[in-house]
Amino acid sequence: MHIPDGFLSTGVATATWAVAGVGVAAALRAEKRDPQPMPAGILGATAAFVFAAQMINVPVAPGTSGHLVGAALAAVLLGPWRGVIVMTVVLAVQALLFQDGGMTALGANIVDMGLGGVLTGYAAAALVTRSWPSPRGHVVAGILGAFAATLVGATLTAVWLGLSGLYPLSGIVPIMLVTHVAIGLLEATLTGAILVTLVRWRPDLLKGVTAEGGVANPAAVAAGIVGVALGIGAFLSPFASSLPDGLASAAERLGFAKYATGAWSAPVPDYVMPFVSSARIATAAAGAIGTLAVAIVAWAISRSLRTPHHAAHQ
Repeated sequence: MHIPDGFLSTGVATATWAVAGVGVAAALRAEKRDPQPMPAGILGATAAFVFAAQMINVPVAPGTSGHLVGAALAAVLLGPWRGVIVMTVVLAVQALLFQDGGMTALGANIVDMGLGGVLTGYAAAALVTRSWPSPRGHVVAGILGAFAATLVGATLTAVWLGLSGLYPLSGIVPIMLVTHVAIGLLEATLTGAILVTLVRWRPDLLKGVTAEGGVANPAAVAAGIVGVALGIGAFLSPFASSLPDGLASAAERLGFAKYATGAWSAPVPDYVMPFVSSARIATAAAGAIGTLAVAIVAWAISRSLRTPHHAAHQ
């Protein structure tokens, strides 16, 4: 669902950058004012896991692959504003380091998967949790939120492409929705599996929709999550499907894939490390570097938002 450079008109790109800027600023302000901030390590570790998970594309339909976006998962684990911060860091690192999503389209990608995905996932999960406040209810809430977030992100993407004149709006919206139903089911399945595991072993991490209590041993938990993320990024990403994702598949079928360009010369384009002869080793190295970079950036942002009072109690 990452929109590349070349797909959006100047007006649409500018407008989505403005919306993304306002949304991210609101998220940062909300986190700074929170009297019970999330440990910075947990925020960084969650961002690392989302980044690594997004590298694992799997076939979902003939000629199309999909991957976990993680917007609803981040919302359930961290809450809406922290989820927005996590998704923004992930998308920014992807665009800057790996040219995964365009720089001119970064605002739209943040609106689609950050603001739209996180807030939709959180809203759906909160509604279910309110009437079903149990561990099983948390899992169901996350599953429904993940599916809804995927379809909302696909719809927003289609709207930007339609408004940019790439394809008639009345045609691309239903096409993107149909294409992303299977991807939404994958998102819901993976989100549910992760939440079932957490409910069984670490229910204290599911605080995004309950805002109750705190995380036990946050440093150890963060280190464990980052370790899992590094394992995914380094050892599973080389075996990801090479099939195009939902947006790329639709672009090829509808004939506007040729308009994709690269406005930014990323140091590691397409997750392939330069000067590494083996493609799988190059992808593994890029996955590990990206995972660590996202963890460090998200941790640093979270720490920078802490007041001296908060820092003294972490």
